[in-house]
Amino acid sequence: MKHYLAMWDMLGLECLYEVDSYMKEYKEWDKKRVVSILKEQRIPDQPSGIPLQMMLLRAKVNSQRAYEIYEFNSTLKYDDLKTAFEVDPQPIVEWIRENGKKVYSDYVKQNRKMIV
Repeated sequence: MKHYLAMWDMLGLECLYEVDSYMKEYKEWDKKRVVSILKEQRIPDQPSGIPLQMMLLRAKVNSQRAYEIYEFNSTLKYDDLKTAFEVDPQPIVEWIRENGKKVYSDYVKQNRKMIV
């Protein structure tokens, strides 16, 4: 099971992050930092993280594009998720809305009325 953070709008997937890989990088850096402090050496640069604040800002400023940011767990690999968004995004988006945790959303479901 992998943990993901995804951001999309009405034009499609904008970014997809595998949170676990970023956490591994951060934990490795933290170990190196401690060793550097003990050896009185230069502390290595902190790895770049997931730019969540920038994602939220982009979504709030461009509300006309109906941005959605969700975190979710999936057994699918990163490449398979990206392919699902490229090939047929609606089923994966619906699944994420049902099973994921909403971080931010401007999406408003419109109930269409059919004339018979």
